[in-house]
Amino acid sequence: YTTNLKEEHSVPGGFTLGQNYPNPFNPVTTIKYNIPERGKIKLAVYNLLGQQVKVLFEGIKEKGAHTEVFNAAGLSSGVYFYVLTFGENSIQKKFVLLK
Repeated sequence: YTTNLKEEHSVPGGFTLGQNYPNPFNPVTTIKYNIPERGKIKLAVYNLLGQQVKVLFEGIKEKGAHTEVFNAAGLSSGVYFYVLTFGENSIQKKFVLLK
């Protein structure tokens, strides 16, 4: 995980990561994303120190829109980042867990 990723809404070619809903959340939230073709992805959650705290999905997904549900029970309140990686591209967003 690198902290120099730009927070972007999309990368050219139909690779997008939506803002989670609801945000702030307690303890469950939904994350939507889109990939331009079938391939290996990773959707993971990191804390402010850049430590991976949860992998929501890692594996092959088909082209199109997808949704993952994140249950943060067991995590402390605070700011976290979720990062979607597809091939050489990554998109990161920030979300807030309020308990």
